[in-house]
Amino acid sequence: MNAEVCNSTNVMKYAANLGVLLDRHPELKIARDDYNINVTANYGERLDAKELFERYKRHHGAGRAAHLYYHFPLCDYICHFCNYVKQLASPTTRQAQLDRWTDALIKESTLYAREVPWVTQARIESFYIGGGTAAILSPDHLKRILDHVHATFSVTPDCELNIEGNPDNFFEYEKIRRLAEVGFNRFSVGVQSFTPEVNSFTNRGHSPEMSVQAIMNLKEIKMPFNVDMMFGLPYQTPDTVSDDIRTLVEMKVPTITIYRLRNADRQSMGIGNKAAWNVPKIRNRLIKQSLFPSLETTYEMRERAVDHLLKAGYQPSPCGWWSLPGTYPEGNIPRVSRNKWQRFDTMLAFGPGAYGWLTGADQNALQTHNSSDINGYLHHMESSNEPPLAFGRLLSGHQAVGTALGFAYKSRQPIEIERFKNEYGVDLVNDEPYKSVFSELQAKGLLQPVAGGAAFVPTLDGEALHEELISVYLHERIGSFTTAVCNKV
Repeated sequence: MNAEVCNSTNVMKYAANLGVLLDRHPELKIARDDYNINVTANYGERLDAKELFERYKRHHGAGRAAHLYYHFPLCDYICHFCNYVKQLASPTTRQAQLDRWTDALIKESTLYAREVPWVTQARIESFYIGGGTAAILSPDHLKRILDHVHATFSVTPDCELNIEGNPDNFFEYEKIRRLAEVGFNRFSVGVQSFTPEVNSFTNRGHSPEMSVQAIMNLKEIKMPFNVDMMFGLPYQTPDTVSDDIRTLVEMKVPTITIYRLRNADRQSMGIGNKAAWNVPKIRNRLIKQSLFPSLETTYEMRERAVDHLLKAGYQPSPCGWWSLPGTYPEGNIPRVSRNKWQRFDTMLAFGPGAYGWLTGADQNALQTHNSSDINGYLHHMESSNEPPLAFGRLLSGHQAVGTALGFAYKSRQPIEIERFKNEYGVDLVNDEPYKSVFSELQAKGLLQPVAGGAAFVPTLDGEALHEELISVYLHERIGSFTTAVCNKV
């Protein structure tokens, strides 16, 4: 079942100023430094590492679809806005450092293959290596990892194999060619901005010319790829953001992803490292100098970007990921997004700070979190045969359903009523709190029924505010609902 994601009614609705849209829905106004929307849950029964691993081993994941993620934390430069788990790579001992990290990642997943037999029997339909900057690994290091993955896991013949990097990593065509030869069939490049002043201030290590060349190289290789762009950064204006997206549209980039600056402290949540701009002294200085765009200007940037995308025929699937029609099969959504978000399949996650989840065996979800101490992780993997887990979360009842709905909403694919009856025993139309939330979202023009009422899909207004909506309506209103779920099937 595929949703009609871009019709004239939605385009007309989206033409309204986003500032006006936020005025209509003040509950979705989230300030810059509080904006840390994440589709993973921050609720549920917290488990220590030992209990988490015991539950991990008891999970019934054999034969079920899964996504495989490796987190490589090293970068050639640290962006001032980055609050993910990352560390500056050594300029003097690079080869030895890359060898150590390749060994550590392979050792961790080998440990799971030995101690948790079902992970080798899960059906791996998509793979992603991110970071950090995964593409600073050489093709030889990445070949070692992919060879290990194929030898260890049940990888489907048409598995989507993704790698993430920056323009300076993809500036040379020969490297991309080698990566494709190694086996990667989808690429992600973080451009963020074509404005030199923006890139300089944020400590990006590439020029606009390098970004254009990297995109041209990726187009030449003739495989799907996405270009990541940010809005809401210092020195950006609605005009510069508009120019950036126009450039990508004119280059016919297959997928353009647009992200609002997140300047909340992910480290305090246990899912990242502090960014330079999270440091109060630095953040306050930037605020005093009025370098951060206002919330209204930030949303104007997005509105200008989306105007170009809609006019060029791009469709958002998942939310925030705009693709040309026909870029991907089955709903025009990358498989990594289909596995992770649309279907909420199990995600096996390895590396420092990596977090994943185990799903599908029952109506619960088990969220997994590795240690985010980068040096500690590396030393642990070199000296121990225990998994580098930090903690977990067991989600049950409305918590599990709210999280699954958040992922489904993020995918911008049909949220099927029958699926939630079968998998969670809840009726989105008649059971509370789902009935009230879904009715309210429809009344506000943020969600619409499709397939004769058998499913729901976000409108373009709902897509524009999807992260805020997921946080307020699906995680808070549904995930925190206290009445027990009635498990009807």
